Amino acid sequence: MKHSLLLIACLLTLSPCGSAAEPATPASKPIAFDTHDGYFVSNKFEATAPTSFVVLKDQASFDKVFGVGMVMNDKHHRLQPATFGTKIVLAAIHRGKAMVTYQVTSVTAEAQTLVLRYTTASKPSESAEFACPLIISLDKGDYSKVRFVENGKKIKLVDMEPPAAPKDATEAAAEPKL
Repeated sequence: MKHSLLLIACLLTLSPCGSAAEPATPASKPIAFDTHDGYFVSNKFEATAPTSFVVLKDQASFDKVFGVGMVMNDKHHRLQPATFGTKIVLAAIHRGKAMVTYQVTSVTAEAQTLVLRYTTASKPSESAEFACPLIISLDKGDYSKVRFVENGKKIKLVDMEPPAAPKDATEAAAEPKL
């Protein structure tokens, strides 16, 4: 009997009885954003790609992707002139024979990853080709990636920082080894 109790006590201390912590998922923090329209996608930007996902940090980069579509009595909501002093722009672009509209459901931060969740609706066209953008701006922050979640599916993870350029041999040799 004494051995049985000892065996049970040992098994209880060794068994995972729900006390083991599951890996914590980062807390999701809502991020304020603004949507923008009145832009067309440059036909020089990834013209053959069916979709594009970009993070833009300056006006020059934005201008390589988008142009302003001017119309009479224009009431589009465009970026302010000094936007990139304090903000970044996230964009998703769908190309093809359908007019795609977007509805942003949320923008959140999970640790250093921004998560842009949105839904799409499309209206097919027999003859016309479209490049339909979703453009949002939000305050700059300490973010390293952006996850695009479309219609509940993770579509793309974009690094916000470009990969480091390879160092030449003299630079690498001069660095101390740790």
